[in-house]
Amino acid sequence: MQLTKKLQVSNGGHILYFYDDLQHYLNNALSYIVTGLEHDHHILFIDSEEKNRLIEEKLKQILSNEQRCKVHFYDRCVFYGVHGDFNSQTIVNQLGEMLQPFLNKHISIRTWAHVDWKEQEGIDLLEKYEVIADSNVYGMGLLSVCAYDAKSVPASLLMKLMRSHEYLMTDNELIRSNLYKNTDETVIFPSLSVQSEMQSEMDLYKQKLDFVHVVSHEVRNPLTIIKAYASMVLKSESHLSPGSIEKMKSIADCVDIIDNEISYIIYTEQMLSNDLLWNKEMIRLLPSIQEVIDFMSIKARTQEIQLVYTLDLKGNEKLFNNTIGFKLILSNLLSNAIKYSHEHSKVIFSAVSDGKKVVMKIKDHGVGMHEHQLQNLFQKYGKFNQEKSGQGIGLYMVKKLLDHFEGTIHIQSTYNQGTEVRVELPLAES
Repeated sequence: MQLTKKLQVSNGGHILYFYDDLQHYLNNALSYIVTGLEHDHHILFIDSEEKNRLIEEKLKQILSNEQRCKVHFYDRCVFYGVHGDFNSQTIVNQLGEMLQPFLNKHISIRTWAHVDWKEQEGIDLLEKYEVIADSNVYGMGLLSVCAYDAKSVPASLLMKLMRSHEYLMTDNELIRSNLYKNTDETVIFPSLSVQSEMQSEMDLYKQKLDFVHVVSHEVRNPLTIIKAYASMVLKSESHLSPGSIEKMKSIADCVDIIDNEISYIIYTEQMLSNDLLWNKEMIRLLPSIQEVIDFMSIKARTQEIQLVYTLDLKGNEKLFNNTIGFKLILSNLLSNAIKYSHEHSKVIFSAVSDGKKVVMKIKDHGVGMHEHQLQNLFQKYGKFNQEKSGQGIGLYMVKKLLDHFEGTIHIQSTYNQGTEVRVELPLAES
């Protein structure tokens, strides 16, 4: 069953939600409802009149009347207290009666219930209720959230309830409960609202990539003409002054940079949308490195940076890798080094082979990073310097590709002094 766009759960999912912050609670509830509607689910939402009202007001801003008709609100005080006490079996039966009309019509449904109980009273009844509810959730193939105010629930109850819920959610995380039956793994996800926010950002980023991909063909034609004219002028106009020659060379260099950036965006789009960059093939190491170095030397020159490199390679080394993926790794790292270097400084690159692996090092003399930035370096959208361009997805891609190609990356950095990156990749056997 689809919990969010990126997260599936087994046929039936029982989620225990302990929340601390009301706004996070509302955001997670909204994400749960909206995702359910996107998968054509009806939603039974059981909470206080006040919270129901807040949720309804939010939904009016983002949903149509037809969509809102699929969200069914119930007062939790009435639902849990209609029989005078917390009778677990009676409450479960009542929920079954509410669900039956939808099940009879084969309508997919998910529930969200803020459990109402008196502090320190009826804990045994509550535990029994959740055990019965868990059995019914999976029996009917439901997706169900049981929400509790963490500030009013003792830790002992949390431990007990984790035995009857496959998933435990907080305001910011969703994990598999390690106390639940048949649980042999621990998986941590962002909370529902955080996942929705990340997915929205990714969707927006993909839209940007799609746009650039579409216009790139139109942009590249005039770029090719500009570069051709610049080359013609340099070859035929012998009377040009040294200053004019340098300007024409800069025009040609800038055209190359723009064309390369377009290619990079297209390759990124391909990585995010299909398996192109994950297919492994035998590639020659030295030509791939040299191609990236040649272009990055141009980029460095346009930014008043000198790229110095040494290649201690025999020339016959090969990688079981991917040409585009490898070039993205190296170009990302060199581009960052150039981007964050101080003007008129050097970026030093080296590649050394010992027959079993290739070790590549990149050292810059630039802005560097603090320790807390290093700890979060490979997160998606982990952009720390807002003064520089970029989406904050480059190093995330680098890490993903290196993991896939069985490589490693280590980064050392000192704030305002520079950064050194070390990458190792296994060589293919002869």
